[in-house]
Amino acid sequence: MDDKQLALKALEFSKNAWAPYSGFHVGAAVLLDDGTIIGGNNQENQAYPLGSCAERVAVNTARACYPARRIVAIAIASPDSTVPVSPCGGCREVLAEAVRAQGGADIRVVMADGKGEQVRVAMATELLPYAFEL
Repeated sequence: MDDKQLALKALEFSKNAWAPYSGFHVGAAVLLDDGTIIGGNNQENQAYPLGSCAERVAVNTARACYPARRIVAIAIASPDSTVPVSPCGGCREVLAEAVRAQGGADIRVVMADGKGEQVRVAMATELLPYAFEL
């Protein structure tokens, strides 16, 4: 699956986002090493810190349900954005942890606009070169 196709999958997953407070619907599509696609979307809560970002939903679902599989890529997109959507700092930490959990195999991060036309690509380790470590 190419970057644009993965970005379009992320846009599909954004349709089920729960974003009544921000109005910003985000979808994420995780590509596993066997070709499986795991979707996620943002889920807001009136108690703001309790909401979940699309990336975290997708990555954590992939790690919980497919622990033997490696995350190859993740695409992030929002139909509400005219520019490519970049993961927040917390999601960058989650991606860094996923890289560590899979033995250092980096994750391709595809960031797309609301039409899946503008696409930026980076590796997870490039987005957060000094991730938190205990």
